[in-house]
Amino acid sequence: MQLSTSSELYFHQHYTDVVEGDEFLSLSSEEMVKLISSDELIVPSEEKIFESVIRWIKRDLDSRKQILHQLMEHVRLPLISKDYILKNVVDEPLLINCSKCKDYVFEALRFNLLRSEELITIPHNIRTKPRQPGGTHKVILAVGGEGNEGTLVSTEWYDPTINQWQPGPKMITPSLGGGLAVVNDNFAIHLGGENLDPTFQSGRGLDLSSESPRWKPTYNMLVKRELFGVSVINNCIYVVSYIEILLITLLVISVKMKVLT
Repeated sequence: MQLSTSSELYFHQHYTDVVEGDEFLSLSSEEMVKLISSDELIVPSEEKIFESVIRWIKRDLDSRKQILHQLMEHVRLPLISKDYILKNVVDEPLLINCSKCKDYVFEALRFNLLRSEELITIPHNIRTKPRQPGGTHKVILAVGGEGNEGTLVSTEWYDPTINQWQPGPKMITPSLGGGLAVVNDNFAIHLGGENLDPTFQSGRGLDLSSESPRWKPTYNMLVKRELFGVSVINNCIYVVSYIEILLITLLVISVKMKVLT
């Protein structure tokens, strides 16, 4: 049986209800892989995906256990809480007997450990990417700056889907003229800037995927900076002063003019 477009859409939108029925348990291995690998699934948590995979495998254990590792490749275990993993995943007999599955469990535990230590060099792959039904939900993030009462400590974001600004967690310290970058669509980094104190060289991180996001210290830059450019390439953060940007721009223009002449 092949999933038609309409039934596939229904599965995506009603996954929590569908997985309780016999129709779900009768899906082929190809249909199962296609279903759980989709970003379009609407589920309250990734735990539900994990539980449904185990239930589907146990329905016909002898023939289905051979593809367990293929299914677990698409279960986003790193997005599940460490407590749930230790309580319900680590000791699952099906995973214990699957070496590749154990690698995914270790990956999830390591991801949770690195995230708890606020390290920004955590590994990123499909299993660490939140599902995004309906496509990527983009917002505009505004951090710090200067207002009527001086240097600001506020964080706000604008959600175009509702045409409204929303308040966010306050920064650790007020900041003006800092740089802002977003890594992997869910981790914001604020660098440098100034307030009543000397220019910062510190970094502050905000995990936007957290249930209770708040700013926390991250790695310091090598030097103190203000009024500079920040860019992210392949999840690496690059910082360039505006003077350096101007010099690079002038160099490019000069080279182009020489080529034209």
